[in-house]
Amino acid sequence: MNDMSIMERAVTQNDVKISARAVQVYYGEKHAIKDVDVDILDKTVTAFIGPSGCGKSTFLRCINRMNDTIDIARVEGRIDLMGEDIYDRRVDPVQLRAKIGMVFQKPNPFPKSIYDNVAYGPRIHGLVRNKAETDEIVEKSLRGAALWNEVKDRLHEPGTGLSGGQQQRLCIARAVATQPEVLLMDEPCSALDPIATSQVEELIDQLRADYSVVIVTHSMQQAARVSQKTAFFHLGNLVEYGDTDDIFTRPRDPRTESYISGRIG
Repeated sequence: MNDMSIMERAVTQNDVKISARAVQVYYGEKHAIKDVDVDILDKTVTAFIGPSGCGKSTFLRCINRMNDTIDIARVEGRIDLMGEDIYDRRVDPVQLRAKIGMVFQKPNPFPKSIYDNVAYGPRIHGLVRNKAETDEIVEKSLRGAALWNEVKDRLHEPGTGLSGGQQQRLCIARAVATQPEVLLMDEPCSALDPIATSQVEELIDQLRADYSVVIVTHSMQQAARVSQKTAFFHLGNLVEYGDTDDIFTRPRDPRTESYISGRIG
């Protein structure tokens, strides 16, 4: 038995959290995403890498239907969350986004207290019935985002008063408070300093114990540090997808090799 066959195990249907088939995205006449097929696994960090404008953030936004908010955007193909078609017309996008949390490039806490930032989602989705349940989910979410010890004595102060790295961890706490299946992160560290970046990367590694995490990053070093699977996008195509170690050390496609080695980008 060679090394590859030992390492490769068949991916069962239970491992697959998100399945995308023949996904196309158009912005007006522009064909931004072309025929993407990919299975994203549970309890795994998947990194989307590629040059600016290659389609990685566009595809990320397909996964929680954020492209619905853009008038000229049109999505074709099929994306399933645990076997359910997320673009089925019976699916409420607001409810879907409770199951597929999103953390953006720039920390964007609500202009509310730290407590209310985290409590907002559970309240509007009817996940809590009283203050005791709300207190519990706020503490659990802040602990899950490695922020509780820093803010437990100032929960009623504004979230906007936190440092940049703390604000981003507050946004992660807000995203996990609705008990999602998937966490999407669109360049979550690009506005942070190196220490805050290191804290968020450590947090991402912890979060994969409970979630499927998908991160768009412009940093190949970050992708190599935090992810187990990597997808390389180029000119709207998903060029290559596989184990992160293989993508970085044994890429199969010459375009991936060129990007990793810095010849395109």
